[in-house]
Amino acid sequence: MVTYFMDLPYLRFFELTEEPFSTVPSPRYFFLTPTHSAALEKTAYVVGAKKGLAVVFGDTGTGKSSLARLLHQKFLDTQFQSILITNPNYPTQFSFLKTINAEFGIARTDKSFRGTLDLFKDFLFDQAMDQRRTVVLIIDEAQALSTANIELLRQLANYETNDMKLLQIVLFAQEELRNTLAKPKLKNFRSRIVFPSVLMPLSEDELGAMLKFRWEVASGGREHPFEDSAVAAIYRHSGGMPREANILADSALLLAFTQRERQITGDLVEAIAQDRSEALSRKGGR
Repeated sequence: MVTYFMDLPYLRFFELTEEPFSTVPSPRYFFLTPTHSAALEKTAYVVGAKKGLAVVFGDTGTGKSSLARLLHQKFLDTQFQSILITNPNYPTQFSFLKTINAEFGIARTDKSFRGTLDLFKDFLFDQAMDQRRTVVLIIDEAQALSTANIELLRQLANYETNDMKLLQIVLFAQEELRNTLAKPKLKNFRSRIVFPSVLMPLSEDELGAMLKFRWEVASGGREHPFEDSAVAAIYRHSGGMPREANILADSALLLAFTQRERQITGDLVEAIAQDRSEALSRKGGR
C-alpha cells in the first residue's frame, strides 16, 4: 500500500483509497449510460434467449472493453459457461480453435484441426444439452479477426437444435469490423447477427455523472473536486469519449496535487489539455 501511494501521490492528498480515473477496464468503475445499458440489455437478451450472435460496435475509447468484462462477469454470476478472449489476432483457424478449447477448460487435445473441432463439439453438446448450461464466447477487439477466423465462428455457430443455438457468440469491435463483414463471402455470418448495438460518446451531463460516479467509488462516497467549468473543459477536449475523459481527469488531479490545489478548475484542465495536445503532436527532434 505504501508503494501504491508513492506511485500515485495525489491519492492521499485527495483522501482517495483507489485511483478513480484509471483506464484499466474494471467493471467496478464502469459507468452505464443509457447507450451502454441498452447494449448490455440487448446483448444479454440475445445470449439468454440463445439466439446465437450479437455484436457491439464502438469507436476506440467508448467503453467496449469495460462492457465486455461487465457482461462476462454477469454471465459467470448467472452460472453461464462464459469465456472472454481479448486479443483474437490468431494467424490460423487451428490456433484460434485451440485457444477457444483451452479457455473453456477442455483438457483433451488433438493434433489435427478436425479432431480439435470434434472435441469442441462434444464439449458444447455436453454443456448445452446434457448439463443445460448456456455456453458463451465473448471476443473483445473483434475487428482483429481474420476473414478465416470469422468463418470458423460461423462454423461453430452452426451447432444448434430445432429450438436454439448451442453456442452464444458476442463480439465487441471497432467500426473496422463493419467493413470486414461487408465482404460478400461473409454475408452468411452477417445475416446471423441479432440486435447489433452501437456505443456512442457521452453527453456532457453523462460525462459529469461518470466523473461523479467514479469519484464516489474511489473515495467512499465523497463529492468530487471538479468545478462545472472543469467538467465542461474535459467534455470539450475529450469529445465525450470515456477513455480520453479519464486520462484528462487523472492528469488534472496530478497537476492539482503538484500545485496543492484542492479544486479542479476549467483553467487547470485547459492547461492539461493543451500540454497533452502539444506533446502528442510534437515531431521528433532534439
